[in-house]
Amino acid sequence: MPESSNTTATYSTATQIAAKLIRRESITPEDGGCQNYIESLLAPLGFVRTNVDAGGIINSIYTRTGELKGTLAFAGHTDVVPTGPLEDWPHPPFDAVIEDDLDGKTLHGRGAQDMKGGIACWIAAVSSLCAEFSPLPTLQLLITSDEEGDSIDGTIRIVEKMQADHTLPDAVIVGEPSSSRQVGDVIRRGRRGVVQASIAFEGKQGHSAYPDDAINAVHMAAPVLDKITQIDWGVPTEGFPPTSCQITNLQAGTGATNVIPGTCFAGIDIRYNPGISFEEIERCIFDACDGANVILDIQHQAEAFSTPDGPFLDQVCASIKRVSGIETVRDTGGGTSDGRFLAVAGVPVVELGLTNSTIHQVGERVAIHELDALTSIYSDIISNFEA
Repeated sequence: MPESSNTTATYSTATQIAAKLIRRESITPEDGGCQNYIESLLAPLGFVRTNVDAGGIINSIYTRTGELKGTLAFAGHTDVVPTGPLEDWPHPPFDAVIEDDLDGKTLHGRGAQDMKGGIACWIAAVSSLCAEFSPLPTLQLLITSDEEGDSIDGTIRIVEKMQADHTLPDAVIVGEPSSSRQVGDVIRRGRRGVVQASIAFEGKQGHSAYPDDAINAVHMAAPVLDKITQIDWGVPTEGFPPTSCQITNLQAGTGATNVIPGTCFAGIDIRYNPGISFEEIERCIFDACDGANVILDIQHQAEAFSTPDGPFLDQVCASIKRVSGIETVRDTGGGTSDGRFLAVAGVPVVELGLTNSTIHQVGERVAIHELDALTSIYSDIISNFEA
């Protein structure tokens, strides 16, 4: 029989916290009171909250001065993506229902994997270590409500504040759901960058029976877009997926089949390997459009980043090995994350979180044993951290 989040007292601390966070409806860019709840959990452990709110976004830095040298941060977000059709969910998305399924006890709800579950595991790990009076490094939680949205006034504002105050950490764990089949089997050591372009082709609308009196914008767009799809993006940097260029939107026409379209709009999404620069990508797109009557807008949405092999990556992988007995894949795939803002500031970044099998889907959920496993891994990382 399904259990509501009001009956989670018999479950682990991570599960209880995750359920309470899920119940706080926080569709991006809303926080839903999540960060106040986090403060209520961390303040008794010696954490001090610094608010870095900007542009209507709730941002928080929670800091506990440690007994050991070095500063380790956890970065995450309390906002979640919209639910989609409520009638398609097996349980209301903000009820945090627990029930049995093929993977044992499972916690249902928007944010279970992405990434309220990850935040809950980190807090549970810290709570346990503090209860044991373990000497710890300085710990920070960097939490925003603007990761799933525009990411304009979120983590980047936190990083700017920390740069100004000279409080950047020595390393950061980003709690995004990096794992594939088992918690810890994959970590993200970097990500490709993102360039997005919009191209408006300007022709002249007319009757399809009189093509000499019109200029077909779709006919203008076709060869240009073909050139773009044929661009050679060069040799990719080892360890990264190659650059991907996708035409994601194409809009033209009035809906009538006898009207030649006078305008055509194309949207392009490029996930670039750091073997090529934004400036080179921009030049390639401009060259492909040369000679066409277009309005072109190119935006550098996210810079590629990578944490090199070294002590921090080794420490994280060693913790996973000790707790779960598995060898970890050091990966750079997937989309973007707020780790890019910290990486650009010079902080070593590793993304380590729950599995990502249901993120952004209707019916998002996480197995309870995953929450417990991630809590144990986080605890080991904190206990063995060396700056």
